[in-house]
Amino acid sequence: MQYNPTIHKLSNGVTVILDPMDLETVSVKVLFRTGSRDEGPTEYGLTHFCEHMLCSSTARFAASKERQEFLDDHGGNHNAATGNNRLYFYGRILAENINVLIDVISDQLQNALFEPDKIDIEHRVVIDELRRALDNSQRQYRDFVSGKLFNYATFSTRGLGTEELILSFTRDRVIEFLGRRLSANNCIIGISGRILDADAVLRHLETAFGFLPNLDVPENASITYTPTIAHNSKPGKKNVVLSILFPDVWDATYENLFQNKCVSKFWRYMNRELFDIIRRENGLVYGFSGTGVGNEKLGLTGFNTQTAPENVERVVALIAKNAHKIYTQNTITDDDLRRINCRNRLSRADWMESATSRCDKLISFWRFSGRLFDLDADTRMSESVRRDDVIENVRGSFDGPMSIVTQGADFNVDLAAVWRDNFK
Repeated sequence: MQYNPTIHKLSNGVTVILDPMDLETVSVKVLFRTGSRDEGPTEYGLTHFCEHMLCSSTARFAASKERQEFLDDHGGNHNAATGNNRLYFYGRILAENINVLIDVISDQLQNALFEPDKIDIEHRVVIDELRRALDNSQRQYRDFVSGKLFNYATFSTRGLGTEELILSFTRDRVIEFLGRRLSANNCIIGISGRILDADAVLRHLETAFGFLPNLDVPENASITYTPTIAHNSKPGKKNVVLSILFPDVWDATYENLFQNKCVSKFWRYMNRELFDIIRRENGLVYGFSGTGVGNEKLGLTGFNTQTAPENVERVVALIAKNAHKIYTQNTITDDDLRRINCRNRLSRADWMESATSRCDKLISFWRFSGRLFDLDADTRMSESVRRDDVIENVRGSFDGPMSIVTQGADFNVDLAAVWRDNFK
């Protein structure tokens, strides 16, 4: 599979990654390094609301339906999304029509009308989205975790706001906010797929995105962690969702890439072993997996599962007892690492064969390291990890202050004590 991405800069500073592939289509992603974590308390949900308004009317397309019908006529589609640290617009189109998709995204960013009646409509739409989120048990759990463990606003509030805040977002506030947060300096454009003429694409991007100003846009990566043992009671539920979390040993930096690959392999091995014990040998859970929360400055890694309230104590005891055995007796072998490497090859093939996945990977790695993702070097590094490397670099994985967070049916067990009594 062809892999030869290149990095470019437009004259105003926009970063462009071109990733040619032997396909009939091309995927385009325009990402701004700004998101909900960069908002102040009176702005929670404003990035997301701006996303809605940028997808509304422009002078060229009076309604989003007209825009989509135009893309349909050219074999394309598009969408937008907001995250904790990003606002992005993306789509896929027949390769010969790449300029059509580029122009549609550029038009949204440059020529949105922010009409008052459309703002009123999106007030109602986003409030309904917020209600749906607050009714969703998974969102409730993420809200509970973020509210207990971190100094951010809860997950839903940070991303969507509150009903009062949403109604306060006016045309002037949207325009002023976007004027501060959208810049050539925090914009990355990724294009993966059939690129018929790279120079022509770059020239067109220069025209389409030359309007972006050169602004310094601060990012808020500050985060604090408060170790917590907490339960979010949901009396009507039959199960208990359970997460056991520990601070990461290594910061998520490029310099620590090898160390974190070692740690990642250890957790993959441990979670597979614990799945066998807790599900296949004891039948206490349906699913068991690793989990992680936090950001690039501070992360927590651990275990996630759910079970009946009467089984919670036994599940935590089994996790603690067997995690301690795996961790202290160094049971991972080179054969285990070989099997993990084979599964990694399949995962690499999945994203190598997907233009959308490759585009996402290239952009995220550039954000993380300020360089192109080198597939061969990354593969060599990953496959060079040996058993002794894993053992060396996972030391301290269970030494940091632990959190145990649960949600669902009530139970009467001191889970911190259960862990202490069995992690030995």
